[in-house]
Amino acid sequence: MRTVRLPGLERPVGAIGFGCASLGSRISAAQGLDALADAHAAGVNWFDVAPAYGAGDAEAILGRFARGKRDGIYICTKVGLAPPQRNALLKQVYSMARPIVGTLTGLRRAFRRMPSTRNVSLPLTPQLITDSLHSSLQRLGTDHVDVFALHKPAHGDIGRDDIQRALQGLRQAGKVRLIGVAGDLEAAQIALANRDTYTMVQLADDPSAQPLQQLPPAGGPCYAVVTHSILGVGGTRERVLHALRMAGPAAMSEMIRLGYSPKPEQAVAELLLDRALAANANGVVLMSMFGARHRSENLRRVQGTPKPEALQWVSRLLAPVSESRE
Repeated sequence: MRTVRLPGLERPVGAIGFGCASLGSRISAAQGLDALADAHAAGVNWFDVAPAYGAGDAEAILGRFARGKRDGIYICTKVGLAPPQRNALLKQVYSMARPIVGTLTGLRRAFRRMPSTRNVSLPLTPQLITDSLHSSLQRLGTDHVDVFALHKPAHGDIGRDDIQRALQGLRQAGKVRLIGVAGDLEAAQIALANRDTYTMVQLADDPSAQPLQQLPPAGGPCYAVVTHSILGVGGTRERVLHALRMAGPAAMSEMIRLGYSPKPEQAVAELLLDRALAANANGVVLMSMFGARHRSENLRRVQGTPKPEALQWVSRLLAPVSESRE
């Protein structure tokens, strides 16, 4: 697997990371542990988690996986979101519905839209930050995390002196290697205006908005970038798929010539992953890799050098869509 160097971390990082948002909810512990182990054996060493993930169970399951491997993996966890309020009932529903929800995409989307499945935003305070990290460390079974990030924070909280002092104190105590912000583009921009504290940003990568091009230059104190949601921001995959079909057989033939699947849906997924890896060539791209076929395909595409031509292809396909909206 291709690796990258992130500022502040000693060892190389795999260019693709494992997103654990559904570990313990849609994905059972047993299935999740198998997937984590398989990905790790293939070179994945970045694992992204949060207290709210997996209806509150993801950190503990990841901790089980990390036993005996801690020195060889990176863990990013967060603070700011809590699991849904009716969590005991939700976990029971997940357990009963898992075989069905796991196979039907439409049902999965409907499940996520239910108010009872939504995470709860917590007001950020220094005490919450400290308590949340200590609880995360217990669940993860470790004495430190490599990245600790504010999770979808209010923009006004990012630069607050008391918040930054609390985070810096945890870093000075050795419980946190890097401090980051996982939110939208504006949150990332605010964080990178406070680089004495924040040296990692995590955000969705939308090919139409191209948010990475709107981040400040990496001159001076460097920072790490982690991207996610490369297939699903605002219906990205559907827009690119529609554009590919509208472009006609010649475009599909060219895609096949370049090594993409002859099936349009699969070809678009492959193209968008290549685009994301090229757009964030010096950072980490997060993917949910619990399905064996998806995991295998993702790991295959992260081998070798990034493909800048994928950036051009997606821009070409989206251009007519953008022009039609003007």
